[in-house]
Amino acid sequence: MLLGLFQLAVQPRARAQTLAQTYELAEAFYERGDYANAAQTYRRVLFFDERAEFGPRSYQNIADCLYQLGQYSESAGYYDRAYYVATNDSLRAELLFQKASCYLLTQQYRYAQVEMLNLPDSLPPNQARKRDFYEGILYFSLEEYDQAKAHFLALAPDSALKAEVDSLFLENEKISQLSPRKARRMSMFLPGLGQFYAGDVKNGFNSLLLNSGLLYLGVRMLLAGSSGFDALFTILPWFQRYYTGGFKKAEIIAGEKKQKRRSELYNKLLDTIPNAD
Repeated sequence: MLLGLFQLAVQPRARAQTLAQTYELAEAFYERGDYANAAQTYRRVLFFDERAEFGPRSYQNIADCLYQLGQYSESAGYYDRAYYVATNDSLRAELLFQKASCYLLTQQYRYAQVEMLNLPDSLPPNQARKRDFYEGILYFSLEEYDQAKAHFLALAPDSALKAEVDSLFLENEKISQLSPRKARRMSMFLPGLGQFYAGDVKNGFNSLLLNSGLLYLGVRMLLAGSSGFDALFTILPWFQRYYTGGFKKAEIIAGEKKQKRRSELYNKLLDTIPNAD
């Protein structure tokens, strides 16, 4: 390959043939699943391709390689280049879907939304289903659940699947009612109560017993003859630490529980919806 690149530099007449050979090498890497070498070789083709003979094909191929390698931000840039040199509407729509996918995977939801808005109003049936699928994912990620539900229902082919989608979104409404701020306030009122509310019984009992034990110890010190100042000076720092830590922890636990339950529901939803590709 190095020899081929040397010939490319010193033998202009052989340039087209060498570019074609280099492109074939990149294709061979891609077919073998060696996406890193494929992307690098496609880039060499672009570097020497002064007449833009291979650019339209190479942009998308590089983007696909980078996508497979999980380099979604850079992949989106190459999909963008491929979009502007694409020669038909169907391919341009597919490139927009791929760009949107890159942004969804990197949680850049507003950028994904822009790409979806760039799609034409009229699409072939398979691409129209894909748009519903992507927009369902997008609006769910943006916590705009009514719109997400509408798009997922459009993908359900029969009443049984529609009922299942409805059921999942009813469950999602219950998840939305779980409030980390409420858990915090509950544990400020009674240590451990916010953890119980979030469903974490073990940490709820730990917080309740720790704070109750410290209060009990303070009372015992007073009954044993210690001054109020001594009891306060001994117990207060520990009580403040565990009391404050308890209600802060309750908020964190509730947030994590909410995120976990929603993530599980989201996966169920994707398993329920037929493949839109």
